Parts: sequence; C-alpha cells; structure tokens
Amino acid sequence: MAPGSSTGKIKNVFSKLGRHLRPGSSLDPSHSSSPNTSSTSLTSHQERQWNIIKDYGATAWKATETALRLLEKNADGFPPLKTAVSTLVTCLDLAKDVIGNQEEYVKLADEFRDVASTLAPYASKLAASDEGSIALILKSIDEELAEIKRQLERGKFKRIVEATDDQGNILARYRKIDSLFRRLLSDVTLRTHVEIGKLREATDATLLRTLTPVDDARYNSGYSTAVKRCGCTASTREQILDDLRVWVQDPNGSKVFWMNGMAGTGKTTILYSFCEWLEENKRLAGNFFCSRASMLCRDLSNIVRSISHQLAHYSPAFRSELCKILKEKQNPHMLNVGEQFKWIVEKPLQKSKDAIPDGAVVVIDALDECDNVSATALFLKVLLQYSTHLPIKFLVASRPEPVILKKMQAPNFSPSVLRLHDIEQSLVEADIRQYLQEALRTMSPVLSSDVIDQLTRRSGKLFIYAATVARYINPEDAEVNSKTRLDAILGISSSSTSLQEQELDSLYRSILSSAFDKTHLEERELKIASLVLRTVICAVEPMTTSMMSTILALRQEDVSSTLSRLQSVLHVQEQQSGLVSILHASFPDFLCNKDRSCNFYCNIVEYNTTLAHSCFDVMCKELHFNMCCLESSYDFDEDVSGLEEKIQANISATLLYACKYWSNHLVHGDLATSIHERLVEFLKLRLLFWMEVLNLTKSIKIGSQVLSNTLAWFILKAPDHLFKETEKELYDADLFVKTFSLGACKKSTPHIYISALPFCYKSNSVYQNYWSKTTGLIVVNGTSLTRQCNGPIGVWKLDSKVRTLAIAFSPDNSTFAAAYDNYVDIRDVHSSEIVFSPVLDDTDLIFSVVFSPDSSKIATGSRNGNIWIWDIQTANLIAGPLNMEGRYDVSLTFSRDSRKLASYFCSTIVVWDSSSGKVLSGPFETEELGDYGSFAFTPDDSNILLVSHNGMVRILDAHTGSDLAIPFRAIVGAGQLQSTAISPDGTMIAVACTKGTISIWDVHAGTTIHSPFGGHMSCVFALAFSHDGKKLISGSYDLAIRIWDIDTGDVVAGPFKGHTDTICSLAMSSNETKLISGSFDRSVRLWNVFSNESNIAPPCQSVTGYVRAVAWSPDGTRIASGQYDGTVAVWSAQNGEAVIEPFRRHLSNIFSITFSPDGSRISTGAWDGSVISWDVRTGEILGEPFQGHSDKVCSIVYSPDGSIIASGSFDSTIIIWDCSTGEMIGKLLGHNSWVHSVAFTPDGNRLVSGGDDQSMYVWDVHTGQIILGPINGNKGAISSVACSPDGTQFVSGSSDGTLCVWSMNTGKMTAGPFDVHCSSVYSVAYSPDSPKIISGFSNGTVCVLDTETGNIVASIAGHTSGVASVAVSPDGTKFISGSWDGSLRVWQLDILTSPESLRNAPTIWMPKDVIIPTVSNIATCHDDGWVVLDNMHLFWAPPEFREHLCYPYNPIVIGRHGATHIDYSPSKLFIGQMWSQCWIYVRQESIDNQSVKK
Repeated sequence: MAPGSSTGKIKNVFSKLGRHLRPGSSLDPSHSSSPNTSSTSLTSHQERQWNIIKDYGATAWKATETALRLLEKNADGFPPLKTAVSTLVTCLDLAKDVIGNQEEYVKLADEFRDVASTLAPYASKLAASDEGSIALILKSIDEELAEIKRQLERGKFKRIVEATDDQGNILARYRKIDSLFRRLLSDVTLRTHVEIGKLREATDATLLRTLTPVDDARYNSGYSTAVKRCGCTASTREQILDDLRVWVQDPNGSKVFWMNGMAGTGKTTILYSFCEWLEENKRLAGNFFCSRASMLCRDLSNIVRSISHQLAHYSPAFRSELCKILKEKQNPHMLNVGEQFKWIVEKPLQKSKDAIPDGAVVVIDALDECDNVSATALFLKVLLQYSTHLPIKFLVASRPEPVILKKMQAPNFSPSVLRLHDIEQSLVEADIRQYLQEALRTMSPVLSSDVIDQLTRRSGKLFIYAATVARYINPEDAEVNSKTRLDAILGISSSSTSLQEQELDSLYRSILSSAFDKTHLEERELKIASLVLRTVICAVEPMTTSMMSTILALRQEDVSSTLSRLQSVLHVQEQQSGLVSILHASFPDFLCNKDRSCNFYCNIVEYNTTLAHSCFDVMCKELHFNMCCLESSYDFDEDVSGLEEKIQANISATLLYACKYWSNHLVHGDLATSIHERLVEFLKLRLLFWMEVLNLTKSIKIGSQVLSNTLAWFILKAPDHLFKETEKELYDADLFVKTFSLGACKKSTPHIYISALPFCYKSNSVYQNYWSKTTGLIVVNGTSLTRQCNGPIGVWKLDSKVRTLAIAFSPDNSTFAAAYDNYVDIRDVHSSEIVFSPVLDDTDLIFSVVFSPDSSKIATGSRNGNIWIWDIQTANLIAGPLNMEGRYDVSLTFSRDSRKLASYFCSTIVVWDSSSGKVLSGPFETEELGDYGSFAFTPDDSNILLVSHNGMVRILDAHTGSDLAIPFRAIVGAGQLQSTAISPDGTMIAVACTKGTISIWDVHAGTTIHSPFGGHMSCVFALAFSHDGKKLISGSYDLAIRIWDIDTGDVVAGPFKGHTDTICSLAMSSNETKLISGSFDRSVRLWNVFSNESNIAPPCQSVTGYVRAVAWSPDGTRIASGQYDGTVAVWSAQNGEAVIEPFRRHLSNIFSITFSPDGSRISTGAWDGSVISWDVRTGEILGEPFQGHSDKVCSIVYSPDGSIIASGSFDSTIIIWDCSTGEMIGKLLGHNSWVHSVAFTPDGNRLVSGGDDQSMYVWDVHTGQIILGPINGNKGAISSVACSPDGTQFVSGSSDGTLCVWSMNTGKMTAGPFDVHCSSVYSVAYSPDSPKIISGFSNGTVCVLDTETGNIVASIAGHTSGVASVAVSPDGTKFISGSWDGSLRVWQLDILTSPESLRNAPTIWMPKDVIIPTVSNIATCHDDGWVVLDNMHLFWAPPEFREHLCYPYNPIVIGRHGATHIDYSPSKLFIGQMWSQCWIYVRQESIDNQSVKK
C-alpha cells in the first residue's frame, strides 16, 4: 500500500493515542475489547482522537462495503465467488459492532476494499469450476466465513464476544480470508484478459500437447480399469488414510511423504483411495501411477511431463508460466529428468506459488516399477532437492528398493515415511478380512466366518494374496466352480506367518496347476499355454493378444483361450485384442525363480532365445522397401502429409515391437547356430528396412544401441572369435546407423538409400550387401570411398568467437561436453541432442571442463579465474563462481572419489570441496602449469601429480602442497614442450614436443619407458590416455589423430582425419569405443573406435595440409599441388588419384609450384626462400636448391621455352635463374615491398610482376630493365597477375576485390575494374583459347569472367576457405582450384561457360533454365550436410565428405580423405518423386516362405 494511503494516516493517529494509554486500557492495541465507561477515563483530547478513529472507521467500512457489493455484482457469472462475497459482507457488518481493536478494524476494512476493487473487473471473467486451485481457494474462504459467522452470531447472543481470544481468532480468520482473496487475485491477474483468452488458450493447448502426457498413468484412467486398479474396500485402511489426510493439511508437514512396503502390501489401492479424496477436496494437483506392465507407465521420463501437464490444468497461473517457458526455451521437456523438472515444474511453480493454494499434492505410485534405475535415482534426487521450497507436496509410494531407500535416507532430507509391512498385524488383518468379505459376498453359499478367517490368516500382510484369491475363487467375468477352487486354496499346506512369501508361492502354484491341468488339456494346449505365459513374462513391453498371436505364430483364439485360464494372475484389457499384462509384480518374481516356481519355472535365457527367433520371423515377413509408401525424397518426414496414418496402416504393432526389441531378447539368450543364421540374414537382407521403421517411428536413436549391444554380446558369446565376418557385419552396420542417426540425414527416411548408402565406404558390409539391390542413386567414387579413412561419425560446428575449446567425455559414456567462449554444451552420445547447457554468468573464455568420476558433476574454469561446479543430473549450480583474485587460466581435476576439485591458477593450487565450494587446502605456490601442463590426483586422492609447462614433474601432498619426491624434468633433447597427459593410475606421463615426437615417462623412476613415438608430421598439441592406461591418443597440427599402444609404441588406430585446423583437445570414452576431438577449426568431432584391424586406416594418398599452389601439366594428364606442410603431390587429372608418392624436401611451407614446359620437372618456391626442382617420374630432386632469396618465394614460373625460371619473393626482389645450371642470371629490383606474383608473356621476352605495394611492372627479361611501371590503379595489394594467350594484355587481381585488364604495350587499363563482390582476389589465370579469366577469392568463391563483355559467366562458392591458386588445363576445358580448406577441385570450364552446354548437361544442383551458375541460383550445402535447392532436399552428405563435396560441374575433389568424384546428371537419378524406383531387388519366395521351427 502506498505510503500516503489512508491506512498510513490512521496508523499515525493510533500511534499518538497509544502513547497516552496504559496497558490494560480499552484502547491498548494488545486488547480487543470495546471501550467502556468503566475503564480508566479518557481526557477530552483522547476522546476527540477516539471520535476521529470511529468516524474514519465508519467511512472506511462504508467504502469497503461499496467495493465488495460491486465485486458481488460482477460475480453473477460465477456463483461460488458471488456467495463467498455476500457472506463476507454480512460477516463484516456483524464484526464492526463486535471487534474492539479499532486499528485492526480500519486496516482490515482498507485491505478488503483494495482487494475487492482490484478483483472486481476480473470477476465476470472467472470461469466457474468445481475443481482445481480456484475451487479450493473459494472452498477455504467459505469454511473460514462459516466459522466467523458462527462465532459472531454467538457474540450477538452474549452481547460481546467471549474474551479477547475469540476476538483474536476472528481477526486471524479475516486475515486468512484476505490472504485467500489475494491468492485468487494473484491467480487471476497472472492470466491475460478474455479478449485474447481464446487465442491464448489455443496456443497454450498446442504447447501443452508437446508435453505428451501419459493419460494411462492417471490413477483412474481407462488403463487402471483394464488392470483392475481400484480403491480400498469401505472401512479398510482408514488409519493410514487418516494419517495421510493429516499430513496434507499440516502446513508444517514434510514436503515429501514416502509410503513404502514390500510387494503386495496394498500401496496402489491405498493411493487410489487417497487420490479420490484429494480430487474430491480439490487438492489433487497431479498423479502418476507407474506400471511395469506398460511401456509408457514404466518410462520414468514420462513422469515429469505428465505431472507438469496436470499441474497446468490444476492451476491457471502455473499454466501461464509454463507456456511462457515452452515458448521461450526449445523443448525443455525433452531434456534429462533433472532439466525437465527444473524447467517445466520447478520454475513455473516458483513463479506462480502465490496462486497455488495450501495442501495441493502430487501423487506418484510404484516408482520402483520404472525400468531405468539410474533415472529413478536422478528423479528422486531432483525431487528431494526442489521440493523443500515448492508450494505443493509430493507423495511417493514404492517398494523399499536399494536405490530408492538410499535417496530417501539422504542425510540432508527427512521425508515422512510409512512402512506398510511394519504396520501391526492385527490392523492389517482386520482390513484384509473386511476386503475378503466384500469381494466374496456374492458367492453362494455365503462363506462362513471361519473360512474368511482362514483366508485372512494366509494373506498375512499381503493384500495381493487376498486380491489374487478373490479373483481366482470368485472372478467377476467368468463362470467357475468356486467351491472346487476354494477347497484347492484351503488344501494348500499352511506356512508360518514369517514365511508369507511361501504362502503367495503356494497360491500361485495352485492357480497355475489349475491352468495347466493335464487331465483336461491336450499336449498342444499345454505347449501353447506355456508359450503365452512365458511371452507375457519375458516381453520387454506388454503385447496385445493380436501381437502375441502374430509373434508366436498361433491362432488368436488359442491365445485368448489360454489367457482366460490365467485371469487370476494376468489381465487382458476388455477391448478387442486388448493389452495383456501381469496383475502384480510379485508374479514374475515368482515365476523366474526356479526354487519358488518349480515346474512352472520360466527359463529367461532359453525363452528369450525363442522370442529372438520370433522377432526375426516377424521382420522377415513384414519388412520391405519403402515401408510407408513415401512419395518424395525431397521432403522431411515431418512435412509428409498423413504420415501418422501411413505408419498406423503399414507398421503393425508386432513389427514395431520386433524392430525395437529383437536385440533385447537376443542378448539375454544363447548364441545358437540357428540364431546366428537369422542374425546374418537380417544384416544382409533387412537392415535398411529395419532402419526405415525405427526412423519413421522416431526410434532411430536406439538403433545404434541395439547394434552395439548385439556386437558386445556376439563378441562375448562367439567361441574364440570364430565368426569374424559376422563381427565385421555388426560393426559396419553399427557405424552405418550411427552416421545416419547422429546427423541430420535422419530427418528424411528415403535418404537411407538416397544419401547414406551412396556415401557409405565401399569396404563396408552394408554397401556390399545393398548397393547391388539399387539403381539410379548418386554414384560416389574415388579413393575417399574405396579406402576407409576413419572419418568422424558426427560433427558439430560451434558458433565460437575464439578458436580454443575444451572437451570432456563423461565417465559413464553417455554424454560429452564441449566448452567454447563462455558456453558449455553437454550432448547425448547416441542422439547428439544437447541435454544440458548451463548458463554461466561469466564473460570470459572457458579454459577447462572436467566431469567428476561418478558422472554426477561437471566443473569449468575460465580465463579470469572463475570456477563453476554443476550437478549434471539436476542441472543445478552447486558452487560458483569460485575465484582466486588475480588468477587466470584455470585448469581443473576431480579427485577419484569425486568429493574434491583441485584448481590450478598460473602457479597456485587450491583444493575445494566439490559439494559446497569450500576451500579444503591451499593455496599452494608451485611450478607454473602454463597452457601445456597437466595435473591430477593420485589414485588414493592424497597427493597431486603435476607436470608443468617446462616439463618439470612433481608429486605434491594434497593437504600441505609440499614435495613428496624429488622433481625431475620430462624432456629429452631439443624442442619445446607442446602437450602433456597423466595416466589414470598416475604411474606414467606423456609429453610431446614441437618436433612431433611423444615420450612416455615412468613417474616413480623418472625415466622414459621406451623410445619416443614418431608418426606425426608436426607439433602434437593434444594428448590423452585411455581409461585403462594402455593406450595414448594424440592430436597434431598435421590434422591427424592417432592411437598408440603404450607397451609397443605402435599405432593401433588411425590416423583419424577430418579437422581442418590444429587439433587442440581429445578425450576417449571409458569403454574405448568412441573418441571426441576439439580443434581450432571451431568444431567438435565424434569418432568410432574399435579394437580391431578396421581402425588402422590403410595408406591413402590425400591432401596433407592447406593447398597453397596448384599447376597443370602441359600434357593435361597431371595436376601438381604444393601444400603448406612442405609436401608436393602429383595427381591424375582424370580421377584425382595420386600418380606418385608425395615428395618432400622443404622444411617449410610451399608457396608456389609450376611444371616445366616439357612436363618433366616440377619446381617449387618455399617459405625458406629456396627454389627446388623435382623429377616428376621419380620424385627425386634435380640438382641443388636455388639459393638467392632472403625471404619466402611467393611465385615461380618457367619461361615458355623452359630455359629460365623467374621467382618473386617477400624480399621485394625478382630473380631470373638458369634452369640448367641453377645460377642466378638476373635480379630485378623495383618493388618496394613483397612480390606476390610473376608471369611470362607467351614469347618469353617480358615478365609481369605484381606486389604488395599496389604496383605492377613489365620487365625486359634479357636486360632486366623496366619496360612499364610502376603501373598503379588498384587500391590494394596486387596478389596475382597473368598474361593473355596472345600476349597483348595482362590481368591483375587485387586485395581490394577487383580484377583489372591492362595493355601490355601501354600499361593502361583496358577493361575493368571488375568487382565480383567476393572479397580479396587471391589468384587469377587466363583460359588458353578464350577471353575468359578464372579467379579465386578469399571467401572461397571461384569466378569466371568474360573480359570482352565484362559479364560474370560463373560464380560458385566452391571452397570453405580462401582459393589460394587456380590453373587452367592446356586444352582450356577444365581448371583447378586449390584452397586453404585443404582441397583441390577440378571444374568443367567448357560447360560452365557455355549456355548451350549447360542446357545439354543439366544437374540436380540447378534449375533447368539456369544458364549462368552463380552462388544465388545453385543449391546450397548447409552446415548440417543437406544440399537444398528451392526447399527441395536433394541429398545429404556425411561429415567427412561435407567440406570436400563435389559441386555442380566439379566432378573431382581431392581432399584430406582422398579423391571423390560424383556424377549429378538428373537423367540417371531416381530422386524426388521417382525415388521409390531406386530399389530393384525382389525378395526370393524361398525366403518369404521360410518357417523357423522352434
């Protein structure tokens, strides 16, 4: 209320008056009696003050009554509110004559007036409702008013209210009513006005539907009826229910109540009745009844989404806040359970807590029946953590399973606990007796008390026993001989009450003996019954009778007949082909224990093998190409009209079950010959169809897990690895599925064939099995596919401002983290989805990221010294920012027990408590770690092992920081240390130096273990040990990753290539199946690692670094490239394959390259200023290197007759060399800065040069004199020059982005400047037989310009980085471009420059009518690999081909993985509407008709 309000003024009057009153007087605020003449007399001044108060009070109440009457009138459309306001007015009218404390009286009046005035405009907009939070608020108001009215009426009869206690009670109740009205107001004002209400409701409904709640999990759902879930029999379990009601209504009661009890103690039935009471009293905010028998109801990830959805319907305020979050944050309900709870339960509850009434409860039953133990633990951790400050309570029921017991007994939390199995026997027996009497009352004759007593005693404390007996003896929906069945039960030998499990076992055996009665059933019927019963028990998720009949190849009538005899222990939903489920979790426990179930024992291993066979049978019969008749490959699945209907029509529930769970049954069974044959058949014939089903049903993320699990099982079961071929089949299939599911290819199912298969390695079993069954697909050839090069299976480009990033793999192998700038992304390994992305209030670069060994925490350290520790499971910040003032470059490591975190700032170590952020020890000053150092706890967590930036190795006491051993330096020979790593057991360290060698040191001996590892061609910037310490992973400036065997020093896997810049960080999964890497190219890549020969990449001639220069041989058959790493490579111009082993002599980067006119030699100019000539046939150096330049040689060119070479250098000079002697015959001086380019005229008499000083010169080669120059006109450095074929002109390309054509005779500009708007020009070349100029630009574009017309003939973004060099083939039909992105591209110049040729050679990359290929009118290759043209998704490229993908009229690309050539001619392709014609394989009838005998 505003400071100047009327309440504030009257308070001042009371304050003044109070100073004149003594305690006990009638106006003492501590009393509530009315003033009377018998009290101490007032002075005249006091009387005047008193009259002022009375007058103001009367005015205040009049205004209040007016406001309330207006509210009452506006509530005509909402009777509950209208009644409440009317009663309030009446009570207030009575109260003004009774309440003695006038200050409270006036304050109350003002507050009610304010609330009523604010609420009045909204009253007509409240929707009448008998349930939910508003209904509970109004119900509470009614209850308070009824009590006030009762007390006031009593006060009128007694003339005064009884003593001050009654007055205080009435005031307290008015205060509560005021509070309740304010909650109502809070609820209303959080929603928008009715004018936009309908639109918002529609929007909210759409948003809420995305939560996909599980309706079957509600306590009174249709499914609950199907499984015969119901409430307690009348007059039973009353004490327990009363205790629960007291807990709900106790404002100081614990936020979580845990009801636990062993199987069969009646938890679900109690909670059913309790939910009924909660719902009747408007307190049921949400409920989720888990069930092992239902896939949806046992999936813990559905609990939070369903509860949130129900809360949204319970509280409009909560719904409003939840929908805001669903709009603003991308799919928060799809994150892990911890993140889900935070975003869609905790946050909206916090923001709407003022509108949530007291006593709202969420009920969760049978939590132990969820199928993911770790997720259950996480859910409880999150629930217990958040519940303490939420406005609702939670009731959880479960068996006392260890994981639940551990969380509920956590030291920092004390829930209310009720143990049903500890309740006094007599109380339980009374309830069970009451239940049995009710359940069996319809029997004729009526059972005697003695029989009921016997059944009660046998039940003990197990309600499930009593319920099973009742269903067996007196079923509701079947005619049986109840007397015979009762006698059978009573005839079972009794067990002691301490062995109640034996009673239940005896009951189950009796029921099964009846169902498997050999005297009434034939052998076939008994076999069917056994199959059906074991199928229900072993099924991964419940099946319908129809599914069961299909998967078991039985008639549905036979299945139904069997189930009818098992209705006491199994249940079939009443609908046709209803879902079959167990009635209680105790039954499968009994049946799968041989000692308990005896002859009815279900052998899990044996029967899972049978079900695996059945799944293969179903897939054999039902899987086929184009499962859902998809019409076009251009569309994403989500855009296909009516896809859900197509899925329902074409993918049966049985097939989906088989596709999802065949591996579950396989890995729990035995490897028999028959099962091996079925597995191989599946991999060779149906793998792709299986992928279709999984992808269409959004289950593809389990595909890789299915195959990985199968592979692990197969390796374990296969005797002595005899089935290596099958092992390879599984490994290749897993790799194929991973590549598809981790990438964006999964968005369109047809691209399993259109994209994933064509880009599959030729050696992969999937390609070999399926390529011959297709036609009309993109044909991808070249060494990049014929030789598997261990490419990544996933690539994630990071929107990072800086190149440095840190990565880590979670020890449980489920996630990996990438830290860049001030962000951290934690991704799921199987789906690549971000599961957690903590928001850091930090503006500086994250320098390090590390998981705790128990995978529960993640810590980050920033450049500014800040440390943050997060709980991954709950997505909560544990501590941070922790900071040591003035420190920077924070490195981190967890202790082995995850309880401590050590940080290294510059040269200071601090040890922190990872759960609180408190300093445990330190700071200690020691060696400076630097960018290349490492440190870690020793295995016992008592010491810290440190390797500093200069190679010093120390062992420090973690408590004192003192040295425990003599330090030693782990560097041998020359070279600067570049990276270090510490083995997991702390016994070894690895160090790498600038020369690329790696050494392994024994920490305790201080000596190297064996000779250095050599294999990398440049500095090693990243090292990491495997989890078992037997392998070392290294990443280098040479862009390769290798895995080494520590004992032998041999490379056991790699090289893994794909990064385009230095590899700066590495991490391997603890199971050694995957590897992640981070690079200066701002990407994170995921690699498959497997310990067999397939991980050793075969020798493959490929580009080994940035391409700085290219040249075309005079005969047009070969292409030469000079790489930045000093390598010279020669390639076939026809197919891009290497024609000779690369040769390397330069110890520095190559900047220029050229062929001799006769094609016998290649000459190169390098960073070190040398010029070297090579024999093309042998790769041998011819003569000695030409020495004369003092700086890098940027350009080199032969004269047309091959007698001399001209070289231009950064030393600002041009040298003319005699080719035969290597002698310098001329040195041309004129440029004032670097010389970037030189070119001979066709007659060899003149030389053109261009330099960084923005000038050009024309030189007389024979005299060395300047003929023309300096020639100026460009506004930037001259990066490249070339002479026209007729020698009359030359072209210049400049860093100002323009091309200019100049007269060779006058030096005047004859054409241009041409600005192609593609950034700086790096290279230019003339076409030999036409006025076309080819140019390469810094943004990766290649451009063809017609100098006669000034028109751009073609402009294509052909590279992802600058085009350093271009060269044209001698016949002018092609040109090649070399780029900093590490690739060479061959382009069809004759087609690109001819409209007629373009029309005659169409490509899927361009519309048919395009005759000038430009960046704007050809298809675009997106970062996720999709090539898109006018919203048509043409095809998808895997990560390793994405950067070096062939473009239109670019048939060959030579890159880091070798050569790739692709034909995009649409006349040969079946894509788009024709895609379904690509499958030509017809299944053999013999396969269709095969039947597998079990």
